[in-house]
Amino acid sequence: MAMLPPRKTKTVSTEKSCKHSMTPLETLLQMGFPQNRTEKALAATGNRGVQLAADWLLAHVNDTSLDSSTSREYILYACPSGSFMYELREFWNKSANKCGRNGAHNFLPHITLVSFFQVPDEYANTLVSILKNVLDEVIKEMTVNDFHLETYTSSNFMGFFLSDQGSSFLKKIAVLYAERITELVGVQVDPHLKSLHLTLAYQFDVSQKETLKSLIKSTINPSTPCLWELKLYSREALAAYKQVYKVVYAHVPQAADELELRIGDYIYVSKESIDNSVDGWAEGMSWLTGCNGYFPLCYTERTAESDTWTLHCSLPLDGSYHESIEVNETNMTEEKLVEKYGTSFVPADYTPHSEPPKGPKSQKIYICRHGERVDFTFGTWVPYSFDSDGKYVRKDLNMPPNIPQRRDFPNSYQTDTPLTCVGEYQAKLTGWGMKAAHSTKSIQHVFCSPSLRCVQTCHNILVGLDVDKQVSICIEPGIFEWLGWYNQSGLPDWMNNEELIAAGFNINFKYEALVSLPFLIDNMSETVEQYYIRCDEVIQNLIKSTEHKGGDILLVGHACSLDSFSRSLLHKSPRNKQNFVKMVKDIPYCGLVTLMTDGINDWTFVDPPVPPLTNSINKRFNWKVLTTDIDVSPN
Repeated sequence: MAMLPPRKTKTVSTEKSCKHSMTPLETLLQMGFPQNRTEKALAATGNRGVQLAADWLLAHVNDTSLDSSTSREYILYACPSGSFMYELREFWNKSANKCGRNGAHNFLPHITLVSFFQVPDEYANTLVSILKNVLDEVIKEMTVNDFHLETYTSSNFMGFFLSDQGSSFLKKIAVLYAERITELVGVQVDPHLKSLHLTLAYQFDVSQKETLKSLIKSTINPSTPCLWELKLYSREALAAYKQVYKVVYAHVPQAADELELRIGDYIYVSKESIDNSVDGWAEGMSWLTGCNGYFPLCYTERTAESDTWTLHCSLPLDGSYHESIEVNETNMTEEKLVEKYGTSFVPADYTPHSEPPKGPKSQKIYICRHGERVDFTFGTWVPYSFDSDGKYVRKDLNMPPNIPQRRDFPNSYQTDTPLTCVGEYQAKLTGWGMKAAHSTKSIQHVFCSPSLRCVQTCHNILVGLDVDKQVSICIEPGIFEWLGWYNQSGLPDWMNNEELIAAGFNINFKYEALVSLPFLIDNMSETVEQYYIRCDEVIQNLIKSTEHKGGDILLVGHACSLDSFSRSLLHKSPRNKQNFVKMVKDIPYCGLVTLMTDGINDWTFVDPPVPPLTNSINKRFNWKVLTTDIDVSPN
């Protein structure tokens, strides 16, 4: 390679003439968008960059309220995450199925810290910076280890009340946050000073009380470990007090007053419009485009209002977070930040652009399908491969030489099949390829579907990487494939951690799964869309739990996993069932995709570290065919 010659000439330029140092607001203004629309778009997309804001503006080109002076409404929540959050979602689903929707289903699980308040769009980033500074200040003054929750039920309310210590900590944040916004933005904000609580159900029929109480007791354990986070959300003021319906079927307008429906969009509808509908049509407003019109209600389904909210920031309360500079502030000079926020509110994490910013380092996620499976290769192999005493007999060289002992042996192998020898070799090849690409030391977090074929694949990849003794496997039921394929047969009878460890797999027995087996069992009617939502929640939690520890993630699952765990990270909507099934057929054994982030939560596909793995079809050979003569003479 030729040596790089030293540069003797330098380009003289000002900061304003350099596009890399321009904020998203400046970039969009330079592109010709009006300032009021630009500020509205940035606030509506959580200030996540030029591309999302520009997409929002183009989608709202026919929005008649685009130039209105109405400000967005903001609210501050303390929200649970991890295992406790999944227990809450499990209760949400069960209570809706058994008792119907109640008022709690309109919002995500939360503790309200301040009431809704409106600020002009230009202050969206300021609200985030104020919250970060307030949290830093409170953590320095006081710590809290007790977020103890006490169950409370009545004829019209069920939920948890927060302990005094936890309440004092959160109320301190709420009061300071309200004061700072009033001081710096000039908007009155009301903190919640009454008993802080997390609502499980309200506005329910009295006849459902005992059922709801029973569901709470059987589904939610208030002592389940939980990481609490401050979350700042905003919503369109025009959508306040509206019901929200999610589009499940597309509709092309047949008349000028009809609303175009796109799958995945949300429609804001007033209760009066629903109640007064005489033909199954109602008038609503599209969340995606801001347009109004009539639409068929049967093409949508009721969902939570909070599904349409914009998340502006999420800050863990344990003080373990490493704050990162907002995307549109990474190259702002200190003078500009002082001008924007005021002398006392330059973000605490500000670093001049000549130095590397603090925050999460870049991270990769490797998502791999399992290797070749025995049942797809040999068909019905149970009881074909077992003698009359139930002892395993290897009937083909590509069948595993031995298989682990487990409960209900060998019947449990009917639905939880192992890999073939070729399948194990495919996984090792993948690991060897990754090692050759120097991925050995980077993978520090390994998560796997509970299916035996996935565990074996994961193990053999780690063997190929030569880290199978150092890196343990976390079994996560949430990675299991779409439940719609198991409506008739039910869930497989998977091996438990003790059986897997006895079989020689390096299983992390301390790992607490995000999704429980009872949750899967209760959701066997899962739609494809719900499957994508499940995968999104799992991957978001896995990223959050690992991003500040360093190291990349290896996730081993099924053919659909490559799409379902990456799609939301790429800001894409779930596929419909037809496209989903078609896509799955194109994923080969040990198919591998790689995603990468620069630490600012924008993920993109990058080339995998290994080339594709291809093998030909090999027919079963019976040597006895050579002992017979084949008559090829003409008749």
